[in-house]
Amino acid sequence: MLISSLLILACGSVKQVAPAKYNPKFTYTPEQRTQISKNSLTVAIIDPVFSDGEDNTLVEPYKSFVKNMADDFEEVLNANGFKIKGPFKTRDEMVYTDKLNSDFAIEIEVEMLSEGGDFGKRSLALGDALLYKNAYRLGGTFYHKGRIILTATDPMDGEKFWKKTIDLDRKPVTTDGNLKFTGAVSTLSDELILKDTGIYNPIAKVLELYYADAMNSLSRQIDPREMEQISEQIKAKRKRVGQ
Repeated sequence: MLISSLLILACGSVKQVAPAKYNPKFTYTPEQRTQISKNSLTVAIIDPVFSDGEDNTLVEPYKSFVKNMADDFEEVLNANGFKIKGPFKTRDEMVYTDKLNSDFAIEIEVEMLSEGGDFGKRSLALGDALLYKNAYRLGGTFYHKGRIILTATDPMDGEKFWKKTIDLDRKPVTTDGNLKFTGAVSTLSDELILKDTGIYNPIAKVLELYYADAMNSLSRQIDPREMEQISEQIKAKRKRVGQ
């Protein structure tokens, strides 16, 4: 009788509605533009990658975070008066003439780290707990932090001439999942977990904040006068080694 009463109570309760999927705005428009001339430096852009180099395995919203950064960084360089070659997947993808005719290459590495808080298993609502044995949902707070590393290299051989780091402040990601999972949390893939909008949405909103801060910082880091000096150093090195 007790079980029957609980099931009736569960069936009669209001079912929790999952939040709609949030669409983060990973966009950036430079505030000012410098005219491009025939004497403007030519930059080869190498696609941004996560620090583990496995950008092809990224899931949303991290995948769009990196992809959109490549497009917007190209616009930042154009706005600062640079001509563009690429973007290229890797430096090795560039043909010899592209390497020779580029004053330098810019490589972007994104490092995103997670710190544990109280994120983990959470109990289901009473009715679901009776219907779905050994099932749980995920929720709680964890923390994201990281950095974006800009490196200017000689596209001929990859030698590094300039490096700047933009820190991404530690931010809390507070989640309240609604999907049901079974088995060990460690066996769940990122793709599966991020199907849960109660987890996806808070992550997407934090990444959106990171994106705006990072693109503003990237724009300030690219000083045409400083990059002219880098270009001269690369030309001098090429002359020494006979490239």
